[in-house]
Amino acid sequence: MKFSRIAAVPLALAAVAMLSCKKDSTGPASNLGTITCATGDASVCPPAGLTIGFNGTTGSPTITPGSSSTNISVSTSAYSVGGTTSSTANGYWFVVIGGTLRAWGVITVSGGTYSAVIPLFCGEQALVYRFDNTSGHSYWYAAATLTSCTTAAFRAQLTWDTGPSGSDIDLHLVRPSGTTNSANDCYYGNCVETGLTWGTTHPVLDVDNTSGYGPENITIGPTVESGVYRVIVYNYNGVLNTHATVKLYFNDVEVFRNTSVVLNSPNNWWTVATVNMTAQTFTSVNTYSSGAPAAPDRPAAVMPSKQ
Repeated sequence: MKFSRIAAVPLALAAVAMLSCKKDSTGPASNLGTITCATGDASVCPPAGLTIGFNGTTGSPTITPGSSSTNISVSTSAYSVGGTTSSTANGYWFVVIGGTLRAWGVITVSGGTYSAVIPLFCGEQALVYRFDNTSGHSYWYAAATLTSCTTAAFRAQLTWDTGPSGSDIDLHLVRPSGTTNSANDCYYGNCVETGLTWGTTHPVLDVDNTSGYGPENITIGPTVESGVYRVIVYNYNGVLNTHATVKLYFNDVEVFRNTSVVLNSPNNWWTVATVNMTAQTFTSVNTYSSGAPAAPDRPAAVMPSKQ
C-alpha cells in the first residue's frame, strides 16, 4: 500500500477514417463519425461510425460492463470501470472529444473480468473500450460527462508497458526551484486527490497506480504560478524492464509526448521535460539517473517509503 512512452516533437494529426460519417464537433453523439488520431496512435485508433452501446461482430469478444449505462455523469476524473468479457487478452480504453482521440490506455483482463482507471477530461467526451480475439475487435461506447470541473491549464499524463504485478511507476511535477520528494513536488506522497497549494497554483495527482500500465495524471488549473516546472518519472520498484510514456497537454490539447528507454537501475529516474507554464512551452530534457534529480541549487530530498 502507498502513502496516501525518441525524441519529443509536437504532434501532427492523421485522420483515420474507416467509414464516411459526419464528424463530431462538440462532444459525444449517438454515432461517433470519423475519429482523428495523432500519428503515433494510428495503430489503435478506434474506427469511425461507432454507435452507443455494444459494437461487435459474430465471434468477436463479448463486453458486458458492470454498469450498462451509456450516459455516464461523474464528478471525479479518476473513473474506475469494470465488467466481463470473453476476451483473454488485455483491451484498450479511449477518450474521444470532438472527434479527436485525446487519451488511451490498457484495460487489464483477468479470468474473464476487466478493469481500468480512466482519466476523464472536463465536460463531455466519448468513452470507448476495445477487446480483441482471432475473430476481430469489439467496442463498447458510452457518453461520459465530467462535472464540477474546470478545464485544466496543464496536464501531464503517464502510462507504461508493464503490469499488472509489481509494476509501480510514479509521476512527479516539481515546482520552480523545488526539490523532488518534498512539499514542492506533486507526487504520490502528498498530492493524490486533494492536491497541493503553491501560491495560486493547485496541482492534483488523480490516482497513484501501483499495479501497472497507468495512467497517472497531474493537472493544474485554471491558474498557474509562473516559472519553469520539471516533469519527472520514477520506477519505484525498479525490478521490471519498463518503458514509460509521458504526454503533456495545455488546455487539454496534447502538445508533447516522449517514451523512455528501459527504466531500471541505473536508470530508475527519468527527467522528461521542463515546462514554462506562463508561455505554455516545453523543453525536452530526456535524461536519466540512479538517484532523484536535484534542483540546480538544492539536493534531492529523501524518497519516502511506501507501506
